[in-house]
Amino acid sequence: MAFTHLLVPTDFSEPANQALGHALEEATLHRAKVTLLHVLAPPADTDVYYVTGSPEPPPQGSVDPTGGGRVSARPLSEPTVVRTDPSEEALTRLQDLIPAAGRGTWDVALAVGHPADAVVRVAQERGVDLIVMGTHGRTGLQHVLLGSVAEKVVRLAPCPVLTVRYKRA
Repeated sequence: MAFTHLLVPTDFSEPANQALGHALEEATLHRAKVTLLHVLAPPADTDVYYVTGSPEPPPQGSVDPTGGGRVSARPLSEPTVVRTDPSEEALTRLQDLIPAAGRGTWDVALAVGHPADAVVRVAQERGVDLIVMGTHGRTGLQHVLLGSVAEKVVRLAPCPVLTVRYKRA
């Protein structure tokens, strides 16, 4: 069976990186398009943090503690604002994963929601014919308590799913 479009979900973990290596081999073998997917947990809003300065203007004047009258107002300083956008950060990390040889046939995607449901939804929407994903290989109580995204994707996916079990180096 020749694959034409692979979907590679990643959470940027080592198991996901190992799966990416297998996806690269499959894509090369089949000359397939690859979509790297990262799923953000809702809500995926932008957070704003004020690092220096103040979001409120400083007082316009203050009283001299020695009783000698008013002291000139402090100059207004603009706060330095750092905006963190999980979407932009994830897109940058996804772009960094694309090998130089795959720049024309690889693309990136973001989804919001439960990881397994989002992977299945994107696979359906984009008409992929193979999903390649890593698994942490949890068993027993860990598997029962933490669940398995890979297992749910295998059950619900509209196409074959290649799961790559994580092997520590």
